[in-house]
Amino acid sequence: LMRDLTVSPSDFEAQVKHLAESGFTFLLAGEVEAALRDGTPLPEKSVAITMDDGYWDNFSEAYPILKKYGARATLFLVTNTVGTPGHVSWEEARQMLADAAGFGSHTVNHYELPSLPVEQMDFELRESKRVLEERLAETITSVAYPSGKYNRLVADRTKAAGYLAGWKKGGGPVEPGDDPYLLPRVRVNGDTTMKEFMRKIRSNIHGDRA
Repeated sequence: LMRDLTVSPSDFEAQVKHLAESGFTFLLAGEVEAALRDGTPLPEKSVAITMDDGYWDNFSEAYPILKKYGARATLFLVTNTVGTPGHVSWEEARQMLADAAGFGSHTVNHYELPSLPVEQMDFELRESKRVLEERLAETITSVAYPSGKYNRLVADRTKAAGYLAGWKKGGGPVEPGDDPYLLPRVRVNGDTTMKEFMRKIRSNIHGDRA
């Protein structure tokens, strides 16, 4: 399972290098969300790299690669695991924020939101936003739904919690007119070959998609 969910440092570097050398504009998730809200066209070749959970290799492996190629990424953090073994610390997160990263919520405990009572769902959404904003001194505008699981109630409670966007799992590129609380992502797996990666990127360039 972890192999499916993680990309090796060498593969990640090859992918970021390809995007940089192909002239892609690296956006943060918040910039995509803002463009969607404002109706602002984005560069045709633009990409927003996102990483979930906040594992330590986001800092130890991905961060140096992003800096090397002038790339940026958005990390969706599970607040209860920040600073625990195998995960980024708040200090490391602040270091990334000052340099090449944006942040969003991945809830407090990574519970699948549709399975929770509304009161608990609200806590997971609101508390993670509060803690992230307090620790990073940064407005948190979006949440990535744990395991990509969502329904209409989850989207509605996300909006009620003060988020401007919610990200699900898979579904392709963001397009004008998309529901900001059901934003899609292009999945890159551990066994995604470079050829497949290039095909995924090419097939998702169209007009002012991101």
